[in-house]
Amino acid sequence: MARIQSARALVSAIGKVAITILAIMVIVWQVDFEFLSAHAHKLRVSTLAICLILLASQTSLIAGVRLKLVLEALGRDRRLGETSRVALSGFFFEQVALGFVGGDAMRLWLLHRSEMPVRTAVQAIVIDRCLGSISLLLLALVGLPDLMGLLTGHDWHAVVIAAAILVPIAGVLAISFVLRVAKQLRTPFFVEMAGLAAAAIHEPQVRRRLLSASGLAAVAQTMNVFIFFLIGRDLLMSLNLGQWFLIVPPALLISMLPISAGGWGIREACFVLALASFGIRPEEAIIPPIIFGLGVLLVTLPGGIIWLANRKGSPGRPTDPVSWPRTQPLAIPLEMDGRVFRLEDDPASGYRQG
Repeated sequence: MARIQSARALVSAIGKVAITILAIMVIVWQVDFEFLSAHAHKLRVSTLAICLILLASQTSLIAGVRLKLVLEALGRDRRLGETSRVALSGFFFEQVALGFVGGDAMRLWLLHRSEMPVRTAVQAIVIDRCLGSISLLLLALVGLPDLMGLLTGHDWHAVVIAAAILVPIAGVLAISFVLRVAKQLRTPFFVEMAGLAAAAIHEPQVRRRLLSASGLAAVAQTMNVFIFFLIGRDLLMSLNLGQWFLIVPPALLISMLPISAGGWGIREACFVLALASFGIRPEEAIIPPIIFGLGVLLVTLPGGIIWLANRKGSPGRPTDPVSWPRTQPLAIPLEMDGRVFRLEDDPASGYRQG
């Protein structure tokens, strides 16, 4: 039996290595390194080092803190090192699988391997993804009117401002309707999500954690804009930081579509189209997104190693609930020998006679 398990583990490890190498080869095959090397001499070593440091910090530290805050809002406590490893592995699979779909699937798997219930892991991933997407969308909407004006020659300020007002309102109404219907149907996942939304309104600690996670998502996206600014400066592109803010968030938002590995191809096409309005030729416009993509792939490679070396988490820490006050504690009535007891959701309270 032990030999069979060892053989299975060996086959599984070989399969993981093969899949990882194949996925990286597919990504590398898409890059024209000959053309890239012709312009590589323009990039300073200090610029590349700063870009890699910024990318590494946001894909591990910042993303890990975000996931930790979201889990704490859901009543689950995890160490920062653990959430950082989960986030980094997710970013790696975003590069080699179908975008955020593959990355989130890996995050779900790793969280479940740490003895976290699947439903809680899905809730954490959905919330974290929504907070990140909303932050990127808001940054994209800030510069979208000017970018559309450059691309089309028309003034889009009124249209974009109206959309920026109406779309969030419609989204909030739609989410409220779905949660209300789900609550009536007693669907556990949506009932708990509705409870979290209520807690975010009434509980300062929950609200503070979710707002902090949103702020960190905005910081990470701002760092991406600064990375493109540094690369463009070395390549002698005459764009200031404000102009890069017009281009980067919308391009990265579109590249999140799960139709290519890590957004490759889509991201480059978006930058070629956007930078053409500033008079930058396609063969030059494609360089910053390629450098950015290679940088993300490089700093997330340890996430693949974490995946390969992953072992099932210790069963000694299945839930680790975070203590934050509830407005209406759960009380379950129990009848024993003609007397009624109530089991509170606070473990310290124990049984109380009614």
